[in-house]
Amino acid sequence: MKTRIAGYCAAGLLFFLPGLWGQGEAVNARLVGTVLDPAEAPVPQAKVTLKSAETGFARQFLTDADGGYIFTQISPGRYELGVEKPGFATYLQTEVVLTVGQSAGLNLRLEIGALSQVIEVEADAPLLNSGRPDLGAEVSGKQAVELPLNIRNVYNLVGLSSAVNSNTEYQGLT
Repeated sequence: MKTRIAGYCAAGLLFFLPGLWGQGEAVNARLVGTVLDPAEAPVPQAKVTLKSAETGFARQFLTDADGGYIFTQISPGRYELGVEKPGFATYLQTEVVLTVGQSAGLNLRLEIGALSQVIEVEADAPLLNSGRPDLGAEVSGKQAVELPLNIRNVYNLVGLSSAVNSNTEYQGLT
């Protein structure tokens, strides 16, 4: 009897968990881009740092051979994006705003300079979504209360967003 119950529980988890994995894209954001030098050549192994002063969140990523970086499963909010590479001036962009379900692209150009030189960008650079046509949506408290939900399960509200899928993405660690 215990084996049968355990088997039903395991089967239920296997059925339920894949739906939760896809919900990350509906409530989080993603930031991708390429780090380039002044001649528009990719800069490999540059240290890209994404930080939030509001939450204390910080994540680092080394660019790949093509100068690319990607931050996935990022909570919506205001961030600061910095890039460091020996032989280049440190790049710092403040006020990078990511929203729910957004897949933003931000290509960065480093300037040749001393290691102690910092170039701070204060203008808003446009966040482009050229790679993925995702759309996101926020569900208000009023909608959560007033929309008809099957068994009053608030997780069913996640399915209202077109950004919901069951793909899993992994963040590279440095």
